[in-house]
Amino acid sequence: MAHSDVAAGTAQLPTSPHSVRQPVRIGLVGVGQQSREHLAPALLGLDTARITAITDPDRHTRNRLADRIGVPARFDSVEAMLAEGVIDGVVAACPPQAHEMIIDACLSAGLPVFIEKPPAVTTDALTQLVKKATDAGIPTAVGMNFRWAAPVMRLAELLANGRYGTASVIEIRHMAGKPRTGLWGLGLWESFLLAQVIHPVDLLLTLAASPVQQVRATSRLATDGGVLTSAHLDFDNGTVGTLLASTQAPRFEHRIEVTTSTGATLRLTGLADLTITGAPGAARDETRRWHPSPMDAGFHRTGFQGELLGFCDAVTTGSGFRPSLADLMPTYHVMDQLATPRRQQ
Repeated sequence: MAHSDVAAGTAQLPTSPHSVRQPVRIGLVGVGQQSREHLAPALLGLDTARITAITDPDRHTRNRLADRIGVPARFDSVEAMLAEGVIDGVVAACPPQAHEMIIDACLSAGLPVFIEKPPAVTTDALTQLVKKATDAGIPTAVGMNFRWAAPVMRLAELLANGRYGTASVIEIRHMAGKPRTGLWGLGLWESFLLAQVIHPVDLLLTLAASPVQQVRATSRLATDGGVLTSAHLDFDNGTVGTLLASTQAPRFEHRIEVTTSTGATLRLTGLADLTITGAPGAARDETRRWHPSPMDAGFHRTGFQGELLGFCDAVTTGSGFRPSLADLMPTYHVMDQLATPRRQQ
């Protein structure tokens, strides 16, 4: 028997507990696909943000976006934009090597920075940036939109409130069709980790809510250029995590399945369909379903608007943001422990 999980209610985006009197002036750095299709439209949908400057070395593409959304201040470099004093914070989506330089420049200028994943190429580089941000006391944010996606937040809320017990096993399947070649001047394996694997690893750590005790992994590189990694994570609180990520899928597929201490199964397919089977007190075959509200679509459902709203609050109040650069350190440490792929024969 199936019925709607009415008690679950409707997913709510994180809202600012503070009153923002004036919109935060945002400097948008990088006008590639991520900025054009996700970040800029999400920012334009917020009353708490206003894009006041755009920076990109490609003048034609920069001006085209600036003209379309009505931004007068345009710069060739981050340094030139920071020197003008026309922004309160930076939102950047560039190659990771550029991210490292952008973060460093923003921290030196005393400005909060929101950086799309991946924030750095290596753990060592991220460690140095974390130290500088900590010493400066400047808020930093990393764009991990899956964390802020409405259904993922609903799943995390159910696990946190103990309604279905605690997580015993968390399984994440993250399948994609790319990359098949290196990105950002990096090798294929490094590109796969930073472009794809970073999301499910970060979600495993977030949902388990416990330090990692041990990582066991196997990875392979297929003859067609596809990459696959399978990992088993043991957490200090007893939770077991499993991860399967690959670039050998015909289309993107993302699934989270959590088995709890009460025997319940919480399964999130894509970023839309959350089902709960075996809930305490329910019939064994009863499945409860939860979907985002019809009004909770687009940038709300996928997390982009929620994370940018949170960043604007951090800029206004000087408070922290999750995930910060420091919050990504455990994710990078786990990726460092994933086995280098062996070539498939």
